[in-house]
Amino acid sequence: MRSGSAIPLSAVTGQVWPAVPQAAGQTMLAAQFQLERSQWWPAETLARRQLEQLRSLTAFALKQVPHYRELIAQHLPEVARDPNSLTWESFAQWPILNKADLRDRGTAMLAAALPQDHGGMSWNFTSGSTGVPVRCALTMVAHFFRSALALRSYIWHDLDFSLKYADIRPGIGAGRAPGWGASTNAAFATGPSASLPTTTDLNAQLDWLLAEAPGYLHSTPSNLRALVLRSRETGRIPRGLDAVVSYAESLPVDLRQLLREVWNTRLIDIYSCTETGTIALQCPRHDHYHVQSELVIAEVLRDDGSSCATGEVGRLVLTDLCNFGMPLIRYEIGDYAEAGATCDCGRQLPVLKRIMGRRRNMAVDPDGRVFWPAFPSDAWYQIAPVRQAQLVQHTPASIEVRYVMERDLSEAEQAQIAAIQGSEMRYPFEFRFSRVSAIARSPGEKFEEFISLCLPEAP
Repeated sequence: MRSGSAIPLSAVTGQVWPAVPQAAGQTMLAAQFQLERSQWWPAETLARRQLEQLRSLTAFALKQVPHYRELIAQHLPEVARDPNSLTWESFAQWPILNKADLRDRGTAMLAAALPQDHGGMSWNFTSGSTGVPVRCALTMVAHFFRSALALRSYIWHDLDFSLKYADIRPGIGAGRAPGWGASTNAAFATGPSASLPTTTDLNAQLDWLLAEAPGYLHSTPSNLRALVLRSRETGRIPRGLDAVVSYAESLPVDLRQLLREVWNTRLIDIYSCTETGTIALQCPRHDHYHVQSELVIAEVLRDDGSSCATGEVGRLVLTDLCNFGMPLIRYEIGDYAEAGATCDCGRQLPVLKRIMGRRRNMAVDPDGRVFWPAFPSDAWYQIAPVRQAQLVQHTPASIEVRYVMERDLSEAEQAQIAAIQGSEMRYPFEFRFSRVSAIARSPGEKFEEFISLCLPEAP
């Protein structure tokens, strides 16, 4: 952390430094002390601690959660008799839970009784990008650890707590607050924060950003890209941005470069989901991600259920190790990711090199090749001032290009964009262009650059 910008708040009158924090601050700082140590543990030590916590969660689920009591008895009878017999080998045989299962099982997923010291429960709702509605119950302990990981990200990336923090995202109102939020307020003094909903007109967002002049901006990748493109278009550039923090959507390949070139700032991406919270944080040295293994098990699996090797892309299956209210064990989130090699930063937390998004964000060509398409939208902007675009594949040979712009693309511009996109996708698709006033988001308020409506069935 930057010198002098992250001194804990003191609860003792006159004792400013060294601080004597209040109870909530002591708890948050204690969590950070443990997280600071565990990130450097050898992989074997980390796996051993994970297994200890997994056995504790399994023992609780056997007693209190009807779904797991039935499932473990049927598929892992030896674990049903003795939860401490669970090994990584037997865990790999644990049946995978998907979104439809989570929705259909209803109250059978809930703990009948919760340990009193886990606090009460609250509900989170999501439909992600697929439109399958899911609700999840979270304990106060689970909420605490989500805040702890947010603070960990700030510490990793050396954020200056004295600066203003601006937040533009769905589901919030316009307002101001004296601190950054739950992740920092209990333990540290920070600069003020300001918030704005993403439903705000883009020009008004840019006006607000220039007026607030924050040190940090938090928003979704699609909103950030639209903002930085409008900023470049108008020449109205925010000053003093130390970093931009993105979350919730797959990261466009050109967003980091755009932010460097137009706003002269860095991008910090956080990979999370409503169901399990933070999954992985961007490495302080690299653009790839470290799985937050103290609190989540993230498996990258091939279609046959075996673990992917470094460099392979597979489906993500998650286990939340701290939420006892509605345990999610081997939960398939629907995203794909590329397994990465051990990082040279020294952290032994597993690496996700790339987050690929949903299966429906894959393309297919007439030869049957299924692949993740590149989308060089900034190259498009060099041809015409396209504000936003989305590719929708209707057949293996044809793709609709939906775009938002002040005017129609000319035939020459369409041909240039089709040539660039076809070259990136290594097939001369037939591109059909449709100018629209706005591009609808998914039911979960996420923006998707590419959607396939003609993928073959997954294995």
